[in-house]
Amino acid sequence: MSKIVIISFITLLTSLIPVSVFALTALEKEQLITVRNQIFGGSTINAALTQTTISGETPPVFPYRLHDRVLMAWKIKPSDVDSFASLINLPYYLRVGKTAPLTESKFHRRFMTWLSKQKGSSFSLFSQRKQYYLLVDIAHTAGAEQGLKVEWKTFVTYQGSNETHLYRFASFKQIPGNDLLELANLSHSAISLEKSSRHIKAHLTSESGEEFNANIILGKSSTNKTFSESYLNASEKVLGPRGTLTRYYYDGSSVDARLHKININKVKVSSSLPWFRFAHTLTNVIVPKYDMAFLAQPVTQPIRTPDPSFGPAACDNPQSPASLSEQYACLVYLALGSSELEIPPADPENIFGQVFTQIPSNYQPTFYYALQDLYQGLSTFAGQAKPTLFFELQTSPKTIFINFEIRPDKVKAFKKAFLPPHFKLAKIRFYPEQRKAVYAVSLNLYLSRGANLNGVRAEWSTYVINPLEENPKPRFSVLEAQTNISGLDPSHVLGLLRSEAPPSLNDITAFIEDANDSFMYEFDEQDGIQASLKNGDDMVLSIDIAYPEQSKQLYTKTLTSWMEANDYVYWGEVADILKYDRQVMFADLLVFEVAENDVIHDTTFADYVKPKPLPIVVWLGGQSIALEPWANLEMIESK
Repeated sequence: MSKIVIISFITLLTSLIPVSVFALTALEKEQLITVRNQIFGGSTINAALTQTTISGETPPVFPYRLHDRVLMAWKIKPSDVDSFASLINLPYYLRVGKTAPLTESKFHRRFMTWLSKQKGSSFSLFSQRKQYYLLVDIAHTAGAEQGLKVEWKTFVTYQGSNETHLYRFASFKQIPGNDLLELANLSHSAISLEKSSRHIKAHLTSESGEEFNANIILGKSSTNKTFSESYLNASEKVLGPRGTLTRYYYDGSSVDARLHKININKVKVSSSLPWFRFAHTLTNVIVPKYDMAFLAQPVTQPIRTPDPSFGPAACDNPQSPASLSEQYACLVYLALGSSELEIPPADPENIFGQVFTQIPSNYQPTFYYALQDLYQGLSTFAGQAKPTLFFELQTSPKTIFINFEIRPDKVKAFKKAFLPPHFKLAKIRFYPEQRKAVYAVSLNLYLSRGANLNGVRAEWSTYVINPLEENPKPRFSVLEAQTNISGLDPSHVLGLLRSEAPPSLNDITAFIEDANDSFMYEFDEQDGIQASLKNGDDMVLSIDIAYPEQSKQLYTKTLTSWMEANDYVYWGEVADILKYDRQVMFADLLVFEVAENDVIHDTTFADYVKPKPLPIVVWLGGQSIALEPWANLEMIESK
């Protein structure tokens, strides 16, 4: 345990080495899984010991998956909104809000992106009309929650704000237990969801005998629409009664979801639920063809804690703790037990019982989800669960991409040198105004903050397609990374395991790579962009770019196809699986051409790329990213 505690103070991701292009053996795969589980599981355990979880420094995230999802929406008449809000006991600080339709075509999404840049355009008449909606969301859940679930929601805004969020006012569960907006939902409802190739039927009978029934005929083909940007933005934060809030990070299974084609006129619905009388007109029946995956992050009230640099928080007086911090420390030690003192871990039911009986109600969610995260870390350490992480990209300095086109005469050599044999090199476009897709190497410079990723980083990536994925698409593939802090990644570990004297798996610290102390990155609108680093004789980076004049600035958005490449970020064959929000998927960008006097000297892949980069891409906002590190290891076919 002591080595794991040490590990958690060191960030866990840095450079890649070309050895990763070779296929994994069964033994190497097993070793990588062991390293992953010990490092990231141990880091989560240490976050509980040092209390960075309850302080809000390392907020927990939990996997959440939906199978056979059905989402239905009805318009609420404006004249009924106040009565509806009263019936569902909407908190005083919220208002039922209008929003654009839940689905849109890709053409409409591109049109709305263009329209957002047109000031006072007459085309704004073609924007879609906003409505009040009542929603029901039905699915088999897995991960953070279990079993069939029926949720009733509407869209709301905070007083004084125009930003729309989803508000869940009622929830029915087939299996009582964890709930991301109620801590634990112990009620039991009779729920059924039957899906065939042509039909889907849903039924709910609540504990009080109220019913809901839906009979939906599924079309053979897919609709040309998917979830709208307005719906995805609103569903990032789902509010609940008593001030609860959970953030949901999504991926391409939401942004580019394939939906069954459905004739709404043939859908049959009946319900005796009290709020259903406000369901005026059925507007949407959304049935995704494939499962949907999220990472969920309950937002809780932070607790003041000791400085984690002094080590694990103390439990000096378990019978009468002096603070919430000490009370949490005592619960953590009870949950872990002590092998030295021959004290077994306490029953989790007793641990959570103390949370509900001894902790002030406004801090119960903080304790509850932090302890859930601790048990998730223990499961990861034991090889029974996959780890999760959360980090944010900062706005000072801003995140930038310097993209280099791979020379046509070097494409085959580049693929042979840096890609696993079965991977394909993919062309990519970065923003709508870029007309031509290219084979590219992207240098990404950013400052991150999070549980396992603190510091300035430079990552060189290309874009690949792994034919073995269930839904092969262009993905990021990190070829090289440098950071100003120590770290570790699967390719670095694999290189050590394949060395003549591989470290012992019992010594996790031996897999840590040293920081690059020469690395510097600065971004300033007055002084421009500067970056430099050196790593041996083969890697020299020197950047000095002037901030562009206003006439040379292009303000635009990311292409969703580029951002969907983040779903899988490969390091050789091993992939981090990422989830994100609008700050990534629908980000605002500044794009400008490199000027004649700008200096961009990068030897890293100079033998393969054109010397002059494509236009510089600057992220104007921050980014929030949740991920499952090395998450596809179990799926890789070893040789």
